[in-house]
Amino acid sequence: MIRAPRWLILTGFWIPLVFTTYAAFAPNGVPMPFQVSDMVLHASAFTYLTAALWFAHHPAESGWKPAAWMLAYGVAIELVQSFEPTRDAELKDVLVDVVGILLGLALYRWVVSRVFAPARPLPVERATSR
Repeated sequence: MIRAPRWLILTGFWIPLVFTTYAAFAPNGVPMPFQVSDMVLHASAFTYLTAALWFAHHPAESGWKPAAWMLAYGVAIELVQSFEPTRDAELKDVLVDVVGILLGLALYRWVVSRVFAPARPLPVERATSR
């Protein structure tokens, strides 16, 4: 089983969340070194943030709490953007956020089951008598 310091796990959620929030509310977004579709940005951000939130704050629980928090976060972003003159609130963005949330739940389950699960003992080969 891999162990990580608690501060590192929390940092892995909170710093990307702060950056995502800044990017969502910046009047013209954040300049990217290459062109990325808005749908890819939403889905990838919510995939990572959902998995990181679950890992950092709800590891022993089912995934409904991180999913609910991330859905509320996505809706809040769109509500704030509806009042921002240079941004647009779109239902499509919330729907893509939901896809990202579902992918984040699947990613968390996959990573935790493979990387952070207790090591299984190796099978013991039986000696054959001749």
